[in-house]
Amino acid sequence: MRLRSSRPAITVVLLVLPCLTAMAVPLYARAEPRLAGVPFFYWYQFGCLIVTVLCLSVALRLHREDA
Repeated sequence: MRLRSSRPAITVVLLVLPCLTAMAVPLYARAEPRLAGVPFFYWYQFGCLIVTVLCLSVALRLHREDA
């Protein structure tokens, strides 16, 4: 029963997390290290995209179960 009351807070965290990772520009505004010749900037952005999709999917499920 306690998990049900914390669902809105978890949903908010899941929605804010992708925004914060994308706004941390000094963290990823560099070329090194490279992964298969691809600069860090590009694979960090691709990783953020995957994390965003996962966070939004979980947030949507939590929201639908709560309603």
